[in-house]
Amino acid sequence: MTAWLAFALPVIVAIAIIAVLGLPSAFALRLRGFALVTVAVPAGFAVLAATSIVAPFAQVRWGVLPPVVVALVLGAILCLLRRWFAAPAAVRGAGGHRGWADLWVGLAAAAVGGLVLAIALFSAIKQPDAISQTFDANFHLNAVRYILDGGSASPFSMDLTSPGSPVFYPTLWHAFVALVVQLSGASIPVATNAVLFTTACVVWPIGIVALGRAIAGPSVAVLWISGAAAAAFPNFPLFLAGYGVLYPNILALILLPYVLVAGLQLLNLGPARRAQPLTPATRWLLFIGALGAASLAHPSVVHVLLVWGAFPVLFAAIRALRGRPVPTTEGLSALPRFSREVRGVGAVIGLGIFAAAVVVAWVGGRTTDNAWQGFFGPRSALFQLIGGTPHIQGHAWAVSAVVLLGALLAWRSRSLRWVIGSAAALALLYVIADGFPTSEWRTLFVSPWYNDPRRLAALVPFGALPLMVLGGRAIWAWLRPVLRRSTRAFASRPRRAFRFLAVLSIAAFVAVGQSGTFRIQQIVTESYDAKQSLLVSDDELQLLERLDDEVPEGEVIANNPLNGSALTYALADREVTFPHSGGIYDPRDYEFVNALVRDPQRACTLSHELDISYVIDFGQKFVIPDPGPRGVPFANMQHLDRSPVLTEVDRQGDAVLYRISGC
Repeated sequence: MTAWLAFALPVIVAIAIIAVLGLPSAFALRLRGFALVTVAVPAGFAVLAATSIVAPFAQVRWGVLPPVVVALVLGAILCLLRRWFAAPAAVRGAGGHRGWADLWVGLAAAAVGGLVLAIALFSAIKQPDAISQTFDANFHLNAVRYILDGGSASPFSMDLTSPGSPVFYPTLWHAFVALVVQLSGASIPVATNAVLFTTACVVWPIGIVALGRAIAGPSVAVLWISGAAAAAFPNFPLFLAGYGVLYPNILALILLPYVLVAGLQLLNLGPARRAQPLTPATRWLLFIGALGAASLAHPSVVHVLLVWGAFPVLFAAIRALRGRPVPTTEGLSALPRFSREVRGVGAVIGLGIFAAAVVVAWVGGRTTDNAWQGFFGPRSALFQLIGGTPHIQGHAWAVSAVVLLGALLAWRSRSLRWVIGSAAALALLYVIADGFPTSEWRTLFVSPWYNDPRRLAALVPFGALPLMVLGGRAIWAWLRPVLRRSTRAFASRPRRAFRFLAVLSIAAFVAVGQSGTFRIQQIVTESYDAKQSLLVSDDELQLLERLDDEVPEGEVIANNPLNGSALTYALADREVTFPHSGGIYDPRDYEFVNALVRDPQRACTLSHELDISYVIDFGQKFVIPDPGPRGVPFANMQHLDRSPVLTEVDRQGDAVLYRISGC
């Protein structure tokens, strides 16, 4: 428990970073109420992303000062442009008590879902310094060390997996974690988990509350329902916290609701503008900033946006072509100031741009073709989908029932039918991914997600969440008068009794949302359990803790990246030859590890050429039980105790550190 209390510091630091970097822009725009955080959160990440690109050109090392300067400069620029960007008078007039009430009630609603997610992560991860025992954990933790050592967080300078040949790689997650390490003094694993808690339990619920009110209206009930719904779908964010582990993907998807809110504002769909009135310039600023930050977290978010946004864009275009009225900020319907002809031309151009974006994204944004096939047939995949927990054992029928109710209500309201289309599009992609074997037509649809059914299953909640909010709002509309009549008839203090029953109703709604989380929590627990030691065991961690005292700074250690020895770089701050198993490294490094036992003389020659002084051996238990072609270069890196050029320096169980001394 003491460790978890200490864990509060890096979490607070992570939250403070977002607030300090995002609030200058929100204040410059004179935003009030919940609109303040709806803009400030993505603005904070946009500042981080922009600074990571700009700082290397200014020859400034990565740290907290550069993004703070960029945040202040951006705030100053927006102040100068306040005439076009500042919030409408209606929003500024909602300051004082109304504005503060809107802010605090919205944050409290988000805290409901955030608390549930925090408890789930707390019980699943077990320890604040737990390391995900998954394939990509090596890279993500080492990438943070790489930024701390090199001083650059630019996505264009990341060459951890291809030394000397940097390629574009989204580094927003790693840049954020690096700042938390610098400011809190926490270790890289602790800072990583702190950022995971912050994004999943703070940033995500706030975004869902904003999205819920943009679709279902700005009522207080919608706020609370949206907050509870943020934790109702175990496929996201909880599942991705244990699978992969896909930290950049998690962050990109967590930022997606802010992009969707801005998109709905731009398209003027539903009550989005009434929920949070913003100037046209601010809508574009929010859309571009949030999308830019999400894309620099992981570019695949663009594909999700295009799938989700296809139906609202089509709905808005058809509305314009037919000359139909649009919602106003007062909740009424009115004809816009542009004629039907002008709106029609704009709709055609907009559809053309959207179609071109889809083509470019699917042609230029394809990932490597993976051989992952569907785990179920079409019928079983569809049944998994209807059960509310796609791809995962167990079902959440209560959640599915609320979502179905929301779909029926959306169909009855013509202005919200596009919500069903967005949900159906994401659901269809999941069924294609998990219901069919590898084929060219399947790859055409799901290649942006590595043909991986698990990644597609994590996208289903983005379509189901708005429907669940609509269904929850309808249930409350029916339940509220029943509770009022009951409290007036039987309670001596009706108001207090009604509030108590309303709280119980929210608690019941939260409980409904947890009906499918048990298996997901087991998956996350297994992926962080050091006893499984798929990546790094307790013995290996203890050896790494002593390594910085046994290996001088600047020395290079040879390793096998298929096990946790690659974490020597992240945890002990000592350079390794192979920081990740998916990289392209000096061929002589591979030759060296293969020659240690088979050809000691050649190993000696290469150790001098490559300046390698130590070898670390974590055995043959790999993070991927059958590494296939990845394991071929390291097939002979075993039985190192037989090598005449190696001398044992330290041992913890089967984990051994050797020094090259027989040359």
